[in-house]
Amino acid sequence: MIVLGITPDNFAFPALLKAVADLRDADLGKQIHAHVYKFGYGVDSVTVANTLVNLYRKCGDFGAVYKVFDRITERNQVSWNSLISSLCSFEKWEMALEAFRRMLDEDVEPRSALVDMYCNCKRVVSARRVFDGIFDRKIGLWNAMIAGYAQNERDEEALSLFIEMEETDLKPNSITLMTVLPSCAALSALAKGKEIHAYSIKNNLATGVAVGSALVDMYAKCGCLHNARKVFDQIPIRNVITWNVIIMAYGMHGNGQDAIDLLKMMMVQKVKPNEVTFISVFAACSHSGMVDEGLRIFYNMQNEYGFEPSSDHYACVVDLLGRAGRVEEAYQLINTMPLDFDKAGAWSSLLGACRIHNNLEIGEIAAQNLVQLEPDVASHYVLLANIYSSAGLWEKATEVRRKMKEKGVRKEPGCSWIEHGDEVHKFIAGDSSHPQSEKLHGYLEALWEKMRKEGYVPDTSCVLHNVEEDEKEVLLCGHSEKLAIAFGILNTSPGTVIRVAKNLRVCNDCHQATKFISKIVDREIILRDVRRFHHFKNGTCSCGDYW
Repeated sequence: MIVLGITPDNFAFPALLKAVADLRDADLGKQIHAHVYKFGYGVDSVTVANTLVNLYRKCGDFGAVYKVFDRITERNQVSWNSLISSLCSFEKWEMALEAFRRMLDEDVEPRSALVDMYCNCKRVVSARRVFDGIFDRKIGLWNAMIAGYAQNERDEEALSLFIEMEETDLKPNSITLMTVLPSCAALSALAKGKEIHAYSIKNNLATGVAVGSALVDMYAKCGCLHNARKVFDQIPIRNVITWNVIIMAYGMHGNGQDAIDLLKMMMVQKVKPNEVTFISVFAACSHSGMVDEGLRIFYNMQNEYGFEPSSDHYACVVDLLGRAGRVEEAYQLINTMPLDFDKAGAWSSLLGACRIHNNLEIGEIAAQNLVQLEPDVASHYVLLANIYSSAGLWEKATEVRRKMKEKGVRKEPGCSWIEHGDEVHKFIAGDSSHPQSEKLHGYLEALWEKMRKEGYVPDTSCVLHNVEEDEKEVLLCGHSEKLAIAFGILNTSPGTVIRVAKNLRVCNDCHQATKFISKIVDREIILRDVRRFHHFKNGTCSCGDYW
Protein backbone atom coordinates (compact mmCIF):
# COMPACT_ATOMS: atom_id res chain seq x y z
CA MET A 1 0.00 0.00 0.00
CA ILE A 2 2.77 2.42 1.00
CA VAL A 3 4.95 1.25 -1.91
CA LEU A 4 2.11 2.16 -4.27
CA GLY A 5 2.06 5.65 -2.78
CA ILE A 6 -1.30 5.21 -1.02
CA THR A 7 -1.41 6.86 2.41
CA PRO A 8 -3.02 4.74 5.18
CA ASP A 9 -5.87 6.54 6.88
CA ASN A 10 -7.76 6.63 10.16
CA PHE A 11 -9.49 3.34 9.24
CA ALA A 12 -6.55 1.35 7.87
CA PHE A 13 -4.26 1.74 10.88
CA PRO A 14 -6.73 0.52 13.56
CA ALA A 15 -7.58 -2.57 11.48
CA LEU A 16 -3.89 -3.31 10.93
CA LEU A 17 -2.94 -2.72 14.57
CA LYS A 18 -5.79 -4.95 15.78
CA ALA A 19 -4.51 -7.79 13.57
CA VAL A 20 -0.97 -7.37 14.90
CA ALA A 21 -2.30 -7.24 18.49
CA ASP A 22 -4.04 -10.59 17.93
CA LEU A 23 -0.71 -11.98 16.69
CA ARG A 24 1.04 -10.46 19.73
CA ASP A 25 3.94 -9.48 17.47
CA ALA A 26 5.60 -6.61 19.35
CA ASP A 27 8.35 -6.01 16.76
CA LEU A 28 5.91 -5.69 13.87
CA GLY A 29 3.69 -3.52 16.06
CA LYS A 30 6.55 -1.08 16.70
CA GLN A 31 7.25 -0.84 12.97
CA ILE A 32 3.63 0.05 12.26
CA HIS A 33 3.65 2.45 15.23
CA ALA A 34 6.52 4.30 13.55
CA HIS A 35 4.43 4.66 10.39
CA VAL A 36 1.52 5.92 12.50
CA TYR A 37 3.63 8.86 13.68
CA LYS A 38 5.15 9.35 10.25
CA PHE A 39 1.69 9.91 8.77
CA GLY A 40 0.54 12.09 11.69
CA TYR A 41 -2.00 9.86 13.43
CA GLY A 42 -0.17 9.25 16.71
CA VAL A 43 -1.59 12.05 18.88
CA ASP A 44 -4.68 13.50 17.24
CA SER A 45 -6.46 10.28 16.22
CA VAL A 46 -7.99 8.82 19.36
CA THR A 47 -9.11 5.70 17.46
CA VAL A 48 -5.58 4.88 16.32
CA ALA A 49 -4.11 5.71 19.73
CA ASN A 50 -6.62 3.46 21.52
CA THR A 51 -5.68 0.61 19.20
CA LEU A 52 -2.01 1.19 20.01
CA VAL A 53 -2.76 0.96 23.74
CA ASN A 54 -4.51 -2.35 23.12
CA LEU A 55 -1.57 -3.58 21.00
CA TYR A 56 1.02 -2.93 23.70
CA ARG A 57 -1.24 -4.38 26.40
CA LYS A 58 -1.50 -7.66 24.51
CA CYS A 59 2.25 -7.65 23.86
CA GLY A 60 2.95 -7.13 27.58
CA ASP A 61 4.75 -3.77 27.20
CA PHE A 62 3.57 -1.77 30.22
CA GLY A 63 5.85 1.22 29.56
CA ALA A 64 4.60 1.64 26.00
CA VAL A 65 0.96 1.50 27.15
CA TYR A 66 1.44 4.47 29.46
CA LYS A 67 3.55 6.41 26.97
CA VAL A 68 0.93 6.13 24.22
CA PHE A 69 -1.93 6.95 26.58
CA ASP A 70 -0.26 10.09 27.96
CA ARG A 71 0.18 11.44 24.42
CA ILE A 72 -3.53 11.19 23.53
CA THR A 73 -4.84 14.75 23.40
CA GLU A 74 -8.60 14.00 23.45
CA ARG A 75 -9.21 10.84 25.49
CA ASN A 76 -12.57 9.14 25.29
CA GLN A 77 -14.21 6.37 27.30
CA VAL A 78 -12.46 3.69 25.22
CA SER A 79 -9.07 5.28 25.99
CA TRP A 80 -9.64 5.11 29.74
CA ASN A 81 -11.13 1.63 29.56
CA SER A 82 -8.09 0.42 27.62
CA LEU A 83 -5.68 1.97 30.13
CA ILE A 84 -7.47 0.61 33.21
CA SER A 85 -7.82 -2.85 31.65
CA SER A 86 -4.11 -2.77 30.81
CA LEU A 87 -3.12 -1.78 34.35
CA CYS A 88 -5.29 -4.56 35.77
CA SER A 89 -3.77 -7.13 33.40
CA PHE A 90 -0.31 -6.02 34.60
CA GLU A 91 -1.60 -6.28 38.22
CA LYS A 92 -0.92 -2.58 38.85
CA TRP A 93 -3.94 -2.27 41.13
CA GLU A 94 -3.13 1.08 42.78
CA MET A 95 -2.31 2.66 39.43
CA ALA A 96 -5.60 1.31 38.02
CA LEU A 97 -7.50 2.91 40.90
CA GLU A 98 -5.66 6.20 40.37
CA ALA A 99 -6.46 6.06 36.64
CA PHE A 100 -10.10 5.50 37.53
CA ARG A 101 -10.06 8.62 39.73
CA ARG A 102 -8.48 10.64 36.91
CA MET A 103 -11.17 9.35 34.57
CA LEU A 104 -13.89 10.64 36.90
CA ASP A 105 -12.07 13.99 37.22
CA GLU A 106 -12.29 14.36 33.44
CA ASP A 107 -16.07 13.69 33.61
CA VAL A 108 -15.80 10.47 31.61
CA GLU A 109 -18.49 7.95 32.55
CA PRO A 110 -16.75 4.78 33.85
CA ARG A 111 -19.10 2.00 32.70
CA SER A 112 -17.06 -1.03 31.53
CA ALA A 113 -13.84 0.26 33.12
CA LEU A 114 -15.39 -0.02 36.58
CA VAL A 115 -16.80 -3.48 35.82
CA ASP A 116 -13.41 -4.57 34.51
CA MET A 117 -11.59 -3.22 37.55
CA TYR A 118 -13.92 -4.94 40.03
CA CYS A 119 -13.61 -8.25 38.18
CA ASN A 120 -9.83 -8.03 38.12
CA CYS A 121 -9.95 -7.50 41.89
CA LYS A 122 -12.20 -10.63 42.16
CA ARG A 123 -15.16 -8.54 43.32
CA VAL A 124 -17.57 -10.00 40.80
CA VAL A 125 -20.72 -9.23 42.81
CA SER A 126 -19.77 -5.53 42.90
CA ALA A 127 -19.09 -5.62 39.16
CA ARG A 128 -22.53 -7.10 38.53
CA ARG A 129 -24.16 -4.37 40.64
CA VAL A 130 -22.52 -1.74 38.42
CA PHE A 131 -23.58 -3.66 35.30
CA ASP A 132 -27.19 -3.95 36.48
CA GLY A 133 -27.29 -0.23 37.29
CA ILE A 134 -26.55 0.78 33.68
CA PHE A 135 -29.60 0.66 31.40
CA ASP A 136 -28.22 1.65 27.98
CA ARG A 137 -25.64 -1.14 27.87
CA LYS A 138 -23.22 -1.10 24.95
CA ILE A 139 -21.39 -4.15 23.64
CA GLY A 140 -18.21 -3.27 25.55
CA LEU A 141 -20.05 -3.41 28.88
CA TRP A 142 -21.53 -6.84 28.12
CA ASN A 143 -18.11 -8.09 27.06
CA ALA A 144 -16.50 -6.80 30.26
CA MET A 145 -19.06 -8.53 32.49
CA ILE A 146 -18.94 -11.83 30.58
CA ALA A 147 -15.14 -11.71 30.69
CA GLY A 148 -15.25 -10.97 34.41
CA TYR A 149 -17.31 -14.07 35.09
CA ALA A 150 -15.06 -16.21 32.89
CA GLN A 151 -11.76 -15.04 34.38
CA ASN A 152 -13.13 -15.70 37.89
CA GLU A 153 -14.13 -19.27 36.93
CA ARG A 154 -17.84 -18.50 37.09
CA ASP A 155 -18.47 -20.07 33.72
CA GLU A 156 -22.14 -20.90 34.23
CA GLU A 157 -22.87 -17.23 34.91
CA ALA A 158 -20.75 -16.15 31.92
CA LEU A 159 -22.72 -18.43 29.61
CA SER A 160 -26.04 -17.37 31.16
CA LEU A 161 -25.20 -13.68 30.64
CA PHE A 162 -24.21 -14.34 27.02
CA ILE A 163 -27.58 -16.02 26.43
CA GLU A 164 -29.25 -12.98 28.02
CA MET A 165 -27.26 -10.71 25.69
CA GLU A 166 -28.46 -12.71 22.67
CA GLU A 167 -32.02 -11.68 23.56
CA THR A 168 -31.14 -7.99 23.07
CA ASP A 169 -30.63 -6.12 19.80
CA LEU A 170 -26.84 -6.20 20.21
CA LYS A 171 -24.72 -8.38 17.93
CA PRO A 172 -21.83 -10.24 19.59
CA ASN A 173 -18.46 -9.17 18.19
CA SER A 174 -15.13 -10.99 18.07
CA ILE A 175 -14.30 -9.97 21.66
CA THR A 176 -17.63 -11.39 22.86
CA LEU A 177 -16.91 -14.71 21.17
CA MET A 178 -13.34 -14.89 22.47
CA THR A 179 -14.70 -14.23 25.95
CA VAL A 180 -17.58 -16.72 26.06
CA LEU A 181 -16.02 -19.65 24.17
CA PRO A 182 -13.66 -20.56 27.07
CA SER A 183 -16.73 -20.87 29.31
CA CYS A 184 -18.35 -23.23 26.79
CA ALA A 185 -15.10 -25.20 26.88
CA ALA A 186 -14.95 -25.29 30.68
CA LEU A 187 -18.54 -26.56 30.94
CA SER A 188 -18.22 -28.90 27.94
CA ALA A 189 -21.20 -27.04 26.46
CA LEU A 190 -20.74 -28.34 22.92
CA ALA A 191 -24.18 -27.45 21.56
CA LYS A 192 -23.78 -23.80 22.58
CA GLY A 193 -20.22 -23.79 21.27
CA LYS A 194 -21.45 -25.02 17.89
CA GLU A 195 -24.10 -22.28 17.82
CA ILE A 196 -21.39 -19.68 18.43
CA HIS A 197 -19.23 -21.26 15.72
CA ALA A 198 -22.11 -21.03 13.23
CA TYR A 199 -22.63 -17.37 14.17
CA SER A 200 -18.90 -16.66 13.73
CA ILE A 201 -18.93 -18.22 10.23
CA LYS A 202 -22.01 -16.24 9.21
CA ASN A 203 -20.35 -13.00 10.37
CA ASN A 204 -16.88 -13.75 8.94
CA LEU A 205 -15.25 -14.04 12.38
CA ALA A 206 -14.32 -17.74 12.50
CA THR A 207 -10.98 -17.53 10.69
CA GLY A 208 -9.57 -14.62 12.70
CA VAL A 209 -6.66 -15.77 14.81
CA ALA A 210 -8.23 -14.88 18.17
CA VAL A 211 -11.72 -16.32 17.59
CA GLY A 212 -10.26 -19.23 15.62
CA SER A 213 -7.94 -20.15 18.49
CA ALA A 214 -10.84 -19.97 20.96
CA LEU A 215 -12.90 -22.26 18.72
CA VAL A 216 -10.06 -24.79 18.52
CA ASP A 217 -9.83 -24.73 22.31
CA MET A 218 -13.60 -25.11 22.71
CA TYR A 219 -13.88 -28.12 20.41
CA ALA A 220 -10.83 -29.78 21.96
CA LYS A 221 -12.15 -29.39 25.51
CA CYS A 222 -15.60 -30.63 24.47
CA GLY A 223 -14.01 -33.84 23.21
CA CYS A 224 -14.23 -33.09 19.46
CA LEU A 225 -10.61 -33.31 18.39
CA HIS A 226 -11.53 -33.74 14.71
CA ASN A 227 -13.51 -30.48 14.72
CA ALA A 228 -10.70 -28.70 16.58
CA ARG A 229 -8.21 -29.71 13.89
CA LYS A 230 -10.62 -28.74 11.12
CA VAL A 231 -10.98 -25.21 12.54
CA PHE A 232 -7.20 -24.98 13.04
CA ASP A 233 -6.55 -25.90 9.40
CA GLN A 234 -8.96 -23.16 8.24
CA ILE A 235 -7.18 -20.33 10.11
CA PRO A 236 -5.04 -18.59 7.45
CA ILE A 237 -2.65 -16.81 9.82
CA ARG A 238 -1.76 -18.68 13.00
CA ASN A 239 0.19 -17.26 15.91
CA VAL A 240 2.00 -19.10 18.69
CA ILE A 241 -1.20 -19.21 20.77
CA THR A 242 -3.06 -21.03 17.98
CA TRP A 243 -0.28 -23.60 17.73
CA ASN A 244 -0.14 -24.03 21.51
CA VAL A 245 -3.89 -24.67 21.65
CA ILE A 246 -3.84 -27.41 19.00
CA ILE A 247 -0.76 -29.07 20.55
CA MET A 248 -2.50 -29.00 23.93
CA ALA A 249 -5.61 -30.48 22.30
CA TYR A 250 -3.77 -33.52 21.00
CA GLY A 251 -2.01 -33.93 24.33
CA MET A 252 -5.27 -33.90 26.31
CA HIS A 253 -6.56 -36.70 24.11
CA GLY A 254 -3.41 -38.79 24.57
CA ASN A 255 -2.08 -38.28 21.02
CA GLY A 256 1.51 -37.50 21.93
CA GLN A 257 3.08 -38.22 18.56
CA ASP A 258 0.66 -35.88 16.79
CA ALA A 259 1.58 -33.16 19.29
CA ILE A 260 5.29 -33.61 18.55
CA ASP A 261 4.61 -33.61 14.80
CA LEU A 262 2.80 -30.29 15.22
CA LEU A 263 5.80 -28.85 17.07
CA LYS A 264 7.98 -29.82 14.10
CA MET A 265 5.45 -28.32 11.66
CA MET A 266 5.39 -25.14 13.73
CA MET A 267 9.17 -24.82 13.44
CA VAL A 268 9.05 -25.43 9.67
CA GLN A 269 6.53 -22.59 9.34
CA LYS A 270 8.91 -20.27 11.26
CA VAL A 271 6.60 -19.76 14.24
CA LYS A 272 8.80 -19.48 17.30
CA PRO A 273 7.59 -21.60 20.24
CA ASN A 274 7.26 -20.09 23.70
CA GLU A 275 7.26 -21.46 27.24
CA VAL A 276 3.65 -22.65 26.97
CA THR A 277 4.43 -24.60 23.78
CA PHE A 278 6.82 -26.86 25.66
CA ILE A 279 4.44 -27.26 28.60
CA SER A 280 1.86 -28.53 26.09
CA VAL A 281 4.38 -30.87 24.43
CA PHE A 282 5.59 -32.35 27.73
CA ALA A 283 1.99 -32.86 28.89
CA ALA A 284 1.25 -34.65 25.61
CA CYS A 285 4.25 -36.93 26.10
CA SER A 286 3.20 -37.58 29.70
CA HIS A 287 -0.36 -38.60 28.79
CA SER A 288 0.93 -40.85 26.01
CA GLY A 289 3.70 -42.57 27.97
CA MET A 290 6.32 -41.14 25.59
CA VAL A 291 8.95 -40.75 28.29
CA ASP A 292 12.10 -41.04 26.17
CA GLU A 293 10.86 -38.59 23.54
CA GLY A 294 9.81 -36.10 26.21
CA LEU A 295 13.19 -36.34 27.94
CA ARG A 296 15.00 -35.89 24.62
CA ILE A 297 13.13 -32.63 23.96
CA PHE A 298 13.70 -31.45 27.54
CA TYR A 299 17.45 -32.01 27.49
CA ASN A 300 17.78 -30.44 24.02
CA MET A 301 15.62 -27.36 24.58
CA GLN A 302 18.60 -25.01 24.61
CA ASN A 303 20.40 -26.46 21.58
CA GLU A 304 17.41 -27.14 19.33
CA TYR A 305 14.97 -24.40 20.32
CA GLY A 306 17.01 -21.76 22.16
CA PHE A 307 15.05 -22.14 25.41
CA GLU A 308 16.28 -22.65 28.94
CA PRO A 309 13.89 -24.94 30.87
CA SER A 310 11.73 -23.08 33.39
CA SER A 311 10.37 -24.33 36.70
CA ASP A 312 7.11 -25.22 34.92
CA HIS A 313 9.03 -27.36 32.43
CA TYR A 314 10.75 -29.20 35.26
CA ALA A 315 7.35 -29.82 36.86
CA CYS A 316 6.06 -31.29 33.59
CA VAL A 317 9.02 -33.63 33.26
CA VAL A 318 8.67 -34.72 36.89
CA ASP A 319 5.07 -35.61 35.98
CA LEU A 320 6.29 -37.41 32.85
CA LEU A 321 8.69 -39.58 34.86
CA GLY A 322 6.40 -40.07 37.84
CA ARG A 323 3.39 -41.10 35.78
CA ALA A 324 5.56 -43.79 34.16
CA GLY A 325 6.50 -45.15 37.59
CA ARG A 326 10.01 -43.68 37.59
CA VAL A 327 9.34 -41.93 40.89
CA GLU A 328 12.91 -42.06 42.23
CA GLU A 329 14.23 -40.55 39.00
CA ALA A 330 11.61 -37.80 39.21
CA TYR A 331 12.69 -37.07 42.78
CA GLN A 332 16.32 -36.80 41.71
CA LEU A 333 15.36 -34.38 38.92
CA ILE A 334 13.83 -32.00 41.47
CA ASN A 335 17.12 -32.03 43.36
CA THR A 336 18.91 -30.81 40.20
CA MET A 337 16.64 -27.77 39.74
CA PRO A 338 18.32 -24.34 40.06
CA LEU A 339 18.10 -22.99 43.61
CA ASP A 340 16.10 -19.88 42.63
CA PHE A 341 13.35 -21.90 40.90
CA ASP A 342 9.88 -22.24 42.41
CA LYS A 343 9.66 -25.98 43.10
CA ALA A 344 6.02 -26.15 44.21
CA GLY A 345 4.80 -27.39 40.83
CA ALA A 346 7.47 -30.08 40.67
CA TRP A 347 6.77 -31.31 44.22
CA SER A 348 3.04 -31.36 43.42
CA SER A 349 3.66 -33.51 40.32
CA LEU A 350 5.82 -35.85 42.40
CA LEU A 351 3.18 -36.15 45.12
CA GLY A 352 0.57 -37.03 42.49
CA ALA A 353 2.87 -39.73 41.11
CA CYS A 354 3.41 -41.12 44.61
CA ARG A 355 -0.37 -41.35 45.02
CA ILE A 356 -0.72 -43.29 41.74
CA HIS A 357 2.14 -45.68 42.54
CA ASN A 358 1.63 -45.80 46.34
CA ASN A 359 5.15 -44.59 47.15
CA LEU A 360 4.76 -43.62 50.80
CA GLU A 361 8.37 -42.67 51.54
CA ILE A 362 8.87 -40.14 48.73
CA GLY A 363 5.23 -39.01 49.02
CA GLU A 364 5.85 -37.86 52.59
CA ILE A 365 8.95 -35.92 51.49
CA ALA A 366 7.01 -34.23 48.68
CA ALA A 367 4.12 -33.37 51.01
CA GLN A 368 6.44 -31.89 53.66
CA ASN A 369 7.98 -29.57 51.06
CA LEU A 370 4.59 -28.57 49.67
CA VAL A 371 3.11 -27.76 53.07
CA GLN A 372 6.02 -25.35 53.60
CA LEU A 373 5.70 -23.76 50.15
CA GLU A 374 1.90 -23.73 49.79
CA PRO A 375 0.30 -24.35 53.20
CA ASP A 376 -3.19 -23.34 52.04
CA VAL A 377 -3.55 -25.65 49.02
CA ALA A 378 -6.02 -28.41 49.90
CA SER A 379 -4.98 -30.87 47.18
CA HIS A 380 -1.58 -31.44 48.84
CA TYR A 381 -3.19 -32.63 52.05
CA VAL A 382 -5.79 -34.69 50.19
CA LEU A 383 -3.16 -36.54 48.14
CA LEU A 384 -1.12 -37.35 51.26
CA ALA A 385 -4.25 -38.55 53.08
CA ASN A 386 -5.02 -40.71 50.03
CA ILE A 387 -1.56 -42.27 50.18
CA TYR A 388 -1.98 -43.04 53.89
CA SER A 389 -5.48 -44.46 53.33
CA SER A 390 -4.27 -46.72 50.51
CA ALA A 391 -1.55 -48.02 52.83
CA GLY A 392 -4.13 -48.67 55.57
CA LEU A 393 -2.59 -45.99 57.80
CA TRP A 394 -5.94 -44.61 58.92
CA GLU A 395 -4.62 -42.74 61.95
CA LYS A 396 -2.14 -40.81 59.82
CA ALA A 397 -4.85 -40.06 57.25
CA THR A 398 -7.09 -38.77 60.05
CA GLU A 399 -4.22 -36.62 61.35
CA VAL A 400 -3.79 -35.02 57.92
CA ARG A 401 -7.50 -34.17 57.79
CA ARG A 402 -7.28 -32.76 61.33
CA LYS A 403 -4.44 -30.45 60.24
CA MET A 404 -6.52 -29.30 57.29
CA LYS A 405 -9.36 -28.40 59.62
CA GLU A 406 -7.04 -26.54 62.01
CA LYS A 407 -5.60 -24.47 59.15
CA GLY A 408 -9.04 -23.80 57.69
CA VAL A 409 -8.09 -25.54 54.44
CA ARG A 410 -11.12 -27.03 52.69
CA LYS A 411 -11.07 -29.74 50.06
CA GLU A 412 -12.55 -28.72 46.72
CA PRO A 413 -15.68 -30.84 46.19
CA GLY A 414 -15.83 -33.04 43.11
CA CYS A 415 -18.08 -31.39 40.50
CA SER A 416 -19.19 -32.65 37.11
CA TRP A 417 -21.11 -30.93 34.32
CA ILE A 418 -23.21 -32.26 31.47
CA GLU A 419 -25.05 -30.27 28.81
CA HIS A 420 -28.65 -31.15 27.98
CA GLY A 421 -30.78 -28.97 25.74
CA ASP A 422 -30.12 -25.33 26.57
CA GLU A 423 -28.93 -26.10 30.10
CA VAL A 424 -25.71 -27.22 31.72
CA HIS A 425 -26.46 -29.49 34.69
CA LYS A 426 -24.03 -29.51 37.61
CA PHE A 427 -23.53 -32.43 39.98
CA ILE A 428 -21.56 -32.39 43.24
CA ALA A 429 -20.25 -35.52 44.95
CA GLY A 430 -22.67 -36.72 47.64
CA ASP A 431 -25.17 -33.97 46.83
CA SER A 432 -28.87 -34.72 46.40
CA SER A 433 -30.12 -31.26 45.42
CA HIS A 434 -30.64 -32.01 41.72
CA PRO A 435 -34.36 -32.40 40.83
CA GLN A 436 -33.70 -35.91 39.46
CA SER A 437 -31.43 -36.96 42.33
CA GLU A 438 -33.64 -39.76 43.69
CA LYS A 439 -34.19 -41.17 40.21
CA LEU A 440 -30.44 -41.07 39.43
CA HIS A 441 -29.44 -42.87 42.62
CA GLY A 442 -32.08 -45.53 42.01
CA TYR A 443 -30.84 -46.05 38.46
CA LEU A 444 -27.21 -46.33 39.62
CA GLU A 445 -28.15 -48.94 42.24
CA ALA A 446 -29.82 -51.08 39.58
CA LEU A 447 -26.90 -50.55 37.20
CA TRP A 448 -24.49 -51.49 40.02
CA GLU A 449 -25.98 -55.01 40.13
CA LYS A 450 -25.60 -55.47 36.37
CA MET A 451 -21.98 -54.29 36.60
CA ARG A 452 -21.22 -56.80 39.35
CA LYS A 453 -22.52 -59.62 37.16
CA GLU A 454 -20.11 -58.45 34.45
CA GLY A 455 -17.19 -58.65 36.89
CA TYR A 456 -17.02 -55.14 38.34
CA VAL A 457 -15.52 -54.94 41.84
CA PRO A 458 -15.77 -51.51 43.57
CA ASP A 459 -12.36 -50.03 44.39
CA THR A 460 -13.03 -48.95 47.97
CA SER A 461 -9.44 -47.76 48.39
CA CYS A 462 -10.67 -44.57 46.71
CA VAL A 463 -12.67 -43.75 49.86
CA LEU A 464 -10.63 -41.77 52.37
CA HIS A 465 -12.78 -42.51 55.40
CA ASN A 466 -12.28 -45.54 57.64
CA VAL A 467 -15.84 -46.88 57.41
CA GLU A 468 -17.44 -50.25 56.65
CA GLU A 469 -17.07 -51.63 53.11
CA ASP A 470 -20.77 -51.34 52.27
CA GLU A 471 -20.76 -47.69 53.35
CA LYS A 472 -17.71 -47.07 51.16
CA GLU A 473 -19.63 -48.46 48.19
CA VAL A 474 -22.50 -46.07 48.89
CA LEU A 475 -20.04 -43.15 48.93
CA LEU A 476 -18.51 -44.30 45.64
CA CYS A 477 -21.96 -44.44 44.04
CA GLY A 478 -22.41 -40.73 44.82
CA HIS A 479 -19.33 -39.50 42.94
CA SER A 480 -20.24 -36.58 40.71
CA GLU A 481 -19.22 -38.11 37.37
CA LYS A 482 -21.36 -41.21 38.00
CA LEU A 483 -24.38 -38.97 38.69
CA ALA A 484 -23.72 -36.94 35.52
CA ILE A 485 -23.34 -40.10 33.42
CA ALA A 486 -26.58 -41.52 34.85
CA PHE A 487 -28.32 -38.24 34.01
CA GLY A 488 -27.02 -38.44 30.45
CA ILE A 489 -28.22 -42.02 29.99
CA LEU A 490 -31.70 -41.30 31.35
CA ASN A 491 -32.23 -38.01 29.49
CA THR A 492 -30.90 -38.74 26.00
CA SER A 493 -31.95 -41.18 23.31
CA PRO A 494 -30.11 -44.52 22.87
CA GLY A 495 -26.82 -44.19 21.00
CA THR A 496 -26.26 -40.54 21.94
CA VAL A 497 -22.68 -39.78 22.98
CA ILE A 498 -22.49 -38.71 26.63
CA ARG A 499 -20.05 -35.86 27.38
CA VAL A 500 -19.10 -35.06 30.97
CA ALA A 501 -16.53 -32.62 32.38
CA LYS A 502 -15.07 -32.93 35.88
CA ASN A 503 -13.02 -30.48 37.95
CA LEU A 504 -10.76 -33.12 39.57
CA ARG A 505 -8.82 -36.21 38.49
CA VAL A 506 -11.19 -39.14 37.92
CA CYS A 507 -10.68 -41.75 40.64
CA ASN A 508 -9.74 -45.37 39.91
CA ASP A 509 -13.20 -46.64 40.80
CA CYS A 510 -15.08 -44.19 38.57
CA HIS A 511 -12.68 -44.96 35.73
CA GLN A 512 -13.25 -48.70 36.10
CA ALA A 513 -17.00 -48.29 36.59
CA THR A 514 -17.39 -46.13 33.49
CA LYS A 515 -15.76 -48.83 31.37
CA PHE A 516 -18.42 -51.29 32.52
CA ILE A 517 -21.22 -48.73 32.08
CA SER A 518 -20.18 -47.97 28.48
CA LYS A 519 -20.41 -51.68 27.65
CA ILE A 520 -23.70 -52.39 29.45
CA VAL A 521 -25.63 -49.39 28.06
CA ASP A 522 -23.83 -49.47 24.69
CA ARG A 523 -22.88 -45.79 24.78
CA GLU A 524 -19.73 -43.86 24.04
CA ILE A 525 -18.90 -41.80 27.13
CA ILE A 526 -16.42 -38.95 26.84
CA LEU A 527 -15.15 -37.80 30.22
CA ARG A 528 -12.80 -34.86 30.65
CA ASP A 529 -11.09 -34.64 34.01
CA VAL A 530 -8.62 -32.02 35.18
CA ARG A 531 -5.77 -33.87 33.45
CA ARG A 532 -6.98 -35.34 30.16
CA PHE A 533 -9.77 -36.92 28.12
CA HIS A 534 -11.08 -40.44 28.54
CA HIS A 535 -13.07 -41.93 25.65
CA PHE A 536 -14.99 -44.96 26.96
CA LYS A 537 -16.47 -47.39 24.46
CA ASN A 538 -17.39 -51.09 24.61
CA GLY A 539 -15.77 -51.51 28.02
CA THR A 540 -12.41 -49.91 27.23
CA CYS A 541 -10.86 -46.46 27.66
CA SER A 542 -8.70 -44.56 25.18
CA CYS A 543 -6.11 -43.87 27.91
CA GLY A 544 -5.31 -47.57 28.23
CA ASP A 545 -5.55 -47.16 32.01
CA TYR A 546 -2.57 -44.78 31.84
CA TRP A 547 -3.55 -41.50 33.42
